[in-house]
Amino acid sequence: MDDGALLTRLWDGFGRLQALLGGHAGPGHVIERDGIVASIVPGAPDSPTLNAVVPVQPEAAPDHLEEMSARYKDAGIRRWGVWLDDHASLVAQQLTRAGMVITTASPGMGAVIDDLEATDEEPNPADLTTVARVNDLAYGNYDGRLERTLAPLPNGILRGYRVDHQGKPAAVALALHHADDCGVSFVATIPKARRRGLASAVMRQTLTAAKRNGCTTTTLQATDVGEKLYANLGYRQLCMMQLWERRP
Repeated sequence: MDDGALLTRLWDGFGRLQALLGGHAGPGHVIERDGIVASIVPGAPDSPTLNAVVPVQPEAAPDHLEEMSARYKDAGIRRWGVWLDDHASLVAQQLTRAGMVITTASPGMGAVIDDLEATDEEPNPADLTTVARVNDLAYGNYDGRLERTLAPLPNGILRGYRVDHQGKPAAVALALHHADDCGVSFVATIPKARRRGLASAVMRQTLTAAKRNGCTTTTLQATDVGEKLYANLGYRQLCMMQLWERRP
C-alpha cells in the first residue's frame, strides 16, 4: 500500500476519533460538512484539540472557516483549531490569509500491519478510565482532564490495552478500528516505569489485537518523544499534522 492510501486512512480515522471525543465530552457536539469533521466542546473553551476542525479533504477547510468561527464564538470557545496535512501548501496559504497560525505540529505515521515486526503479544484489555488515568499521570495532569474526556465515551468502540508494573497499570494505548485501519492514540507510560520497554509491549498488544480483528493498516499521530518508538516498530512518517489556531 502506498503512502497516499495510508494518508487517507490516517486522516479518516483521525476525524472519527475527533467526532467521538467531541460528541461525548460533556455537552459537546459534532458538525459534519463535505470534507470536514468538527467538534465543539463548551466545557473546554481553551482546548484547541477538543475544539477542532479535521479536514478529511484538506481543500475543504477554507470553505467552512467563517461558519466554524461563528459557531465557536457562539459556544464561548476561546481557542479552537484546524488540523492540516503539511503537504496542503495552498490551503495553508488560505489559512494564513484568514489570520490563522501554526501552534504545533506532530508526525503522522502509518504502516501496513503485515510489514511490521511479527508479534504474539497477548492483548491485555484496559477500560477507558484506566487508559485516561495513566495518561493523566504520564502528562502530569493533576486535574484529571483526560479521565473526564475519555470516561464518558461509549464502551466497545475504542479498545484499550495495558501493561502492568508492580501490579498496577503502567503503560496503555487506545485503538479505533475503522475501515480496516487501527488508529492508535493515548499511548502513555507512567514516569516511574519508563525505559523498561512497556510502551513497545503495549503497542505490540494493540497491533496483535488489530490484526486478529481484520485490520490491515495502522496509523497514528506521534509525539516527538514517541516518534522513535513507532519508527522502531516499523511505522514510517507520512506527513506533519499541523494545528492551526485562530485566537482573539
